[in-house]
Amino acid sequence: MPKIVDHQQYRVELLSKSLPIFVSKGVASVSMRELSKELGVSTGTLYHYFPTKEALFTSMVKYLVSSDAEAIHKLSEESSSIIDIMNFVAGKEGHFLNLMLLAVDVKRQLSDSQELIQLVDESFSAYESALNRFFPKETDGKGGKAFLSFFVGVLFLKSKGDEDTSWIELFEGLKYLGDLFSDKGKNSNSSIS
Repeated sequence: MPKIVDHQQYRVELLSKSLPIFVSKGVASVSMRELSKELGVSTGTLYHYFPTKEALFTSMVKYLVSSDAEAIHKLSEESSSIIDIMNFVAGKEGHFLNLMLLAVDVKRQLSDSQELIQLVDESFSAYESALNRFFPKETDGKGGKAFLSFFVGVLFLKSKGDEDTSWIELFEGLKYLGDLFSDKGKNSNSSIS
C-alpha cells in the first residue's frame, strides 16, 4: 500500500526544520542543494514544495511569524500580565534569537532585495501588533513597539553569552530607567526626540 503523505503537514515540517539551516549558513550563502541535504530530502522534493530558495525562506518566515503572533494573541486572551508575555518570550529565546539573526542577515547581505527587506519589516510589524494587545489603548500602539525594542535588545545582549541575566531582572532595570526618565522630565523643560 502506498504511503499517504499529508502535503500541508510535510510542507510545514520542511519550513520548521529550515530555520537552523538558514541561521547557520546564511540566507545568501545556502543553496537548495545544501538545504535538501540538511533536511534529508531530495532536491526534487524540495523544489516540488518550493520553486526557489527565496520562496522557501519567505514561506518559512511568514509561517513562523504568524505562528508566534497567533500564540501571542492566544496568550493575550488568557492573560493581560506583562510577566506572562515575558515568560513566553524567554521560553522561546533561542527561536527569537534565530529570527533576529536572520533579520540582521537579510538587512546586511540582501539589502538589494526589496521583497526580503519588506518581509523583515512586515515581520516586525506583525510582532508589534500582536504585542500591542498586552498594553492599554492609551499607549497608542507604543507599548508593543517599546516591548519589541526591549526584547530585541535583550536578544542581542544574550547573544554575546550573557546567559546569567534573567529577562525579569532586565525588565526591572528598564522600569528603573523609566522612573528616572519620568523624574527628569518633571524637573526639566528639555525633551528628547
